[in-house]
Amino acid sequence: MGFFMRRDVLIVGFGLAGWALTESLKTHGISFVVFDPLKNYSSKSATGIFNPIVLKRFRSVWNADAIMEQSIPYYAQSKYKEAFHPTSIYRVLASVSEQNDWAVASDKPDLSRYLSPKIFHNPNANILTPFGMGVVEHTGWIDTNKLLTIAYRELNHQGCFAEEVFDYNALEVSKEKVKYKNIEANHVIFAEGVGIKKNPWFSNLPIVPNKGEWLIVSCKGLELKKILKSSVFVVPLGEDKYRIGATYSREFKNNLPTEKGKAWLIAQFEKLTPLRYELVAHSAGFRPTVPDRKPVIGSHPEHKNLWCVNGLGSRGVLWGPYLAKSLVEALKNTQMVAPALDLTRFGSP
Repeated sequence: MGFFMRRDVLIVGFGLAGWALTESLKTHGISFVVFDPLKNYSSKSATGIFNPIVLKRFRSVWNADAIMEQSIPYYAQSKYKEAFHPTSIYRVLASVSEQNDWAVASDKPDLSRYLSPKIFHNPNANILTPFGMGVVEHTGWIDTNKLLTIAYRELNHQGCFAEEVFDYNALEVSKEKVKYKNIEANHVIFAEGVGIKKNPWFSNLPIVPNKGEWLIVSCKGLELKKILKSSVFVVPLGEDKYRIGATYSREFKNNLPTEKGKAWLIAQFEKLTPLRYELVAHSAGFRPTVPDRKPVIGSHPEHKNLWCVNGLGSRGVLWGPYLAKSLVEALKNTQMVAPALDLTRFGSP
């Protein structure tokens, strides 16, 4: 990109939010360039489950139906078929009380579409579920690493990707436009995840890094075809391999996996099966979270051509496309950002 360019939008960050923005902008015929150094980040290491139900409390997430209807078609595109894995989630029930809670929840109007009222009693003796399982429909998982790799190759081929760290000091902002090195644009959208803390325009947003650890194990004989949810998710990856995760921690020293995290994950998995297994991988990453559990999107109060989308937390797969669509509509002045998501709810960034 050594020559002068004119683009409508610059996107900083290529996790799930940044990727979803590229898809939404293409739909509207809006030109863009993405900036990302393609180092390790949370989206490529995310478990990638899409599920609109809070399975600990049996309630739906905010605006669940609209989020599902707007987000899932992004992943169902034919070019992403190798990354898209629709499947049910089997929620392990821990007691008779939870069985009763499930029956009540499955009868609620906002949950009945997703929760099957019948308790499923598992015939597989290698999966320990004495109180049965509740089945969650219209769910699944995304291979986020594969998804972002496919998208990157396409964007790079089209000349829409700059594999570099974005230099805040090189950005010139005026009322009508922005200029970054040799590129002139109308808007900049920052989708940086926990990296937002270094951003001179949005660093005061209450984005809290939350560390998550997960395992990949090989367990012959488990024969699990659906996603299992107890205190952890167990996601079948194929060839007897399963992903187990994840931990949640706001107190950490670095981004490295820990023995404490591994021990806890192993203990949770061993509650679910008596089978022997082999540890294949142990990894860690950061989720950008917000105190009120909703993402933040919107424009800077003084520089209206600078935008931010962040705080997707552990539901980045669901939130990403929905937020991208909302932000692009706001950018085009066709629809306001929902007040529940607008970054101004926390005051000036």
